[in-house]
Amino acid sequence: MTKQQIGDLTLWQFEGFGKEISIKHFVTDRSSHGDDKEFTLSWSSSPDREFVRDNRHLLASALGIEDTQLYFPSQVHKTRIVHVSSGISKDELMETDALITNEKGICIAVMSADCVPILLYDKKNKAVAAIHSGWRGTVARILDKTLQQMHATFGTKGEDLIAGIGPSVSQESYEVGTEVVEEVILAFGKDSGLLIPQPNQKAKLDLWKANKIQLQQFGVPETQIEVSNLCTVLNNNNFFSARKGDTGRFAAGIVLV
Repeated sequence: MTKQQIGDLTLWQFEGFGKEISIKHFVTDRSSHGDDKEFTLSWSSSPDREFVRDNRHLLASALGIEDTQLYFPSQVHKTRIVHVSSGISKDELMETDALITNEKGICIAVMSADCVPILLYDKKNKAVAAIHSGWRGTVARILDKTLQQMHATFGTKGEDLIAGIGPSVSQESYEVGTEVVEEVILAFGKDSGLLIPQPNQKAKLDLWKANKIQLQQFGVPETQIEVSNLCTVLNNNNFFSARKGDTGRFAAGIVLV
């Protein structure tokens, strides 16, 4: 990923997506607009709702869309997927962790502070997706479910997809307990290579690889999958991390133009 100046904001972009003229996309930095206040997008992360509203306005302006065209789901670490169209009620985005659309001018985005934000672009059918996948979403295979939904809704095939796996906690920084270890083995098998054993039956989990596996199983070529390799814990100066005690949330989003 590289930093880019988009409008008044400094944002991160995937190199693969950056070559596509039919989309705009972004990952926000916690200091995206360069002043002393952190650039959080979540209503629950700040007591100052006006401040969050201003941040969302700055983001919409940088993308060349209206504030009302910026859609965030209310994330709950489950697998509900919503097909977004103009005028959809915000109530329809409750308890949702993935958004898909093929409508131009709609920016779909997810928020994160260690969980994996994933962006998808179907070049052939002109459709996009934004997915929030923490460990619960990953073992529940929310990414695979989103891919299947895109196939059913838009005719998406793996060969036509570009995928970006955004900044999130890395395996180096992510030790999990026995509950998570058991769920990972159930979902991906003992020989998946996702776990590095640690003392006391704990392990270090590779969420990036777990989601990359789902993309490859759907038929996305490895050359069309970009992993940011940016750990939110190790790069905490750029990205919020719940494991580091941050309450703020950064965002990853994509819009068809």
